[in-house]
Parts: sequence; structure tokens; C-alpha cells
Amino acid sequence: MDDLPMAPRRDGQDAVEALINAVQAVGLAARTTVDGTDQRPDVLVVLPDGRTLAVQVKTASLVTADSAPGQLRRWSSSAEINVVPLVVADRITADGRDRLNGAGWSWLDLRGHLRVVGPGLFVDTDVPALSKPGPARRGFGGRVSIELAALLLLNPTTRIGVRTAAMALARAPSSISEALAALREANLVDANHMPAVPQLFWELAEHWRPLSEDVASIPAPGRARENSVLHLGLDDVESTVGWALTDTVAAAFYGAPVSMRADHPPDFYVPDQTVLRRAVRLLGPATTPATRAGRIRAAPVPMVCAQRVDGTAWANEWPLANPLFVALDLAQDPGRGREILNMWNPGRPWHHVW
Repeated sequence: MDDLPMAPRRDGQDAVEALINAVQAVGLAARTTVDGTDQRPDVLVVLPDGRTLAVQVKTASLVTADSAPGQLRRWSSSAEINVVPLVVADRITADGRDRLNGAGWSWLDLRGHLRVVGPGLFVDTDVPALSKPGPARRGFGGRVSIELAALLLLNPTTRIGVRTAAMALARAPSSISEALAALREANLVDANHMPAVPQLFWELAEHWRPLSEDVASIPAPGRARENSVLHLGLDDVESTVGWALTDTVAAAFYGAPVSMRADHPPDFYVPDQTVLRRAVRLLGPATTPATRAGRIRAAPVPMVCAQRVDGTAWANEWPLANPLFVALDLAQDPGRGREILNMWNPGRPWHHVW
């Protein structure tokens, strides 16, 4: 059977307990209601004058400026009148907090900040960090979870079963089941294994840390022996494994609004660390920024170099990494990365999942 059994949902209960702990940390009393459901409040906060403030709790793994509008639409459909809506999340980005504030929502970032705004109460303060390393947080950092997240984001509109994913990733079905359960408990995939977009993308970006080296030269025509040793894979690009152009230069070919010089050093993914070490040895290490001709990165997942895009007709002779992996690289730029991704949609046949 290709379906996973439904995992028990503990998110709501854990979130309520976390909120009560946070409220108590700022010197207020709080208690659960008899039956916290979508039809009644989950928590009653006791104000200094004895009145109570009813709070309805929603949960998320991650809230960002991009994810907040869709999340708020879903949550608001079951919001109650005269009840303070509050989201408890493992992580809420700075711009995600601004979106929640602007929408009149209270929130608890489990990394250590509570904001509750309601009649007779205004709290906006740091609290002890409440995140606990549960299964979802432990599991995502593993290689199987990273590979699975990439596979799901490459096919965000297709349901991928356990056996199908196991075959695609050359992993044991039990490993896939465990990783899916962890992602589901973190609200990063649903019961049908469909990815939560863009939450899963940004969570994957947090774990996207390829090993890289700057080199003093890059492969070029006329270096037949070197190019063969480096396994460039310039023939039958979409059915072979080889180097893939990524980051800024690749993003420009895909139409992303990046600015760069004509001689911007290219970034390449190579299949593994063995090829990376061989490339540095043959092409020479760049000892200073001025001598950097390019950057070589070991692909974090095999799909990067096994599912390349042949852009010969519209880009250049270099095979391109799939836009998903290019976007993950752009997301590492704390300055303009998110701004560029907000304005970039690569269009069909690719998927905009950020």
C-alpha cells in the first residue's frame, strides 16, 4: 500500500501548552478551555483586573511575508468573533511578524517572542525560547528529508507515494515514511504528501548548505582531456549527470531580475565531493577574490546534477540547474535574495514554489 497512515496530530495541544507557558512567563495567568475546537477559544488569559481574554490558537511551522496571506485566509475562515486570534509557530520571520501585526493577529514565535493584543491587554516582549527538538525538527536536517523536500517541490502538483519516492531517491521505503511523517507533523506536507508552498521551500533553504570552493579557472573548449576527467556531461544534457550552472548567472538566463557584470564569475554544481576536489586540483584554487574565475559546489542532492536543463537554444552552452535549485541558491543572500525571488516566476514547465 502506497499511502502512509495518518500520524496523530499533537500540534494544537503542544501549541496551547506553549502559549500558556509564555503567558505565565510574563506574569499572567492562563488556562485551557474545556474543549478547544474551532468553535470555541483554546486559552483564557486572566487579566490583572480578573477579566479573561479568550484566545483561539492556530499553528504553523513557519510564517513569512509570502506565506502569511494564504495562511491568514485559511485561519480566518474558522475565526470567532470576540476572540483574539493567535498563531503559534516554530519560526516567524521579521516580515512575517509585520504581516501578522498588520492583520491584527497576535503571535508566539517559539524561538522566544510573544505578542498578544486584545481588549485590556498589550504584550510584546521576549519570552524564554520554547522550541523543543521534536521529530519534525530532528528529521528535516537529515539527508533523506532534504532529498524528499526537493523531490516534492520539483513536483508540487503531483501526489508522490512512498514507493515512488523511494525509487526516485534510491532510499528505503521506511526512511521515506519516517521523513514524510516528520514533514507532515511540521505542517510542511499534508496528508496526501503535497508540499506546503512556500513554507517547505523556505524550510529547505535553511538546510541548503552545499560545500563550495572558488577556482582560478573554469573548463573551456579545447581542453578535451581535462573536460573528460571533470565529467562535465555536455552531451545529452537532460539524460545524463554532469555540471549545472546555477545562482546569479543561471537566474539571469531564466529571466530573474538580477543585476550582474558581463564577466560575473559563474557558479556550478558538480555531482559530488570527489568531482569537486578534482576540479579544484585541475582548475586551481582561487586564493583571492580578484583571482576567482568561478565557484564549484557539490550538489546537496543528486537531482541537481541528474535533472539538468538544456538551455543551448536560449541560454548558452552550459547545462542549467533546475530553477528550484537556482532559487535555493538565491535564497541564501540575506540582502536581495528574497526581493529577487518575490519578482521572479520562471514560468512553465517549471513551478514557482517560493
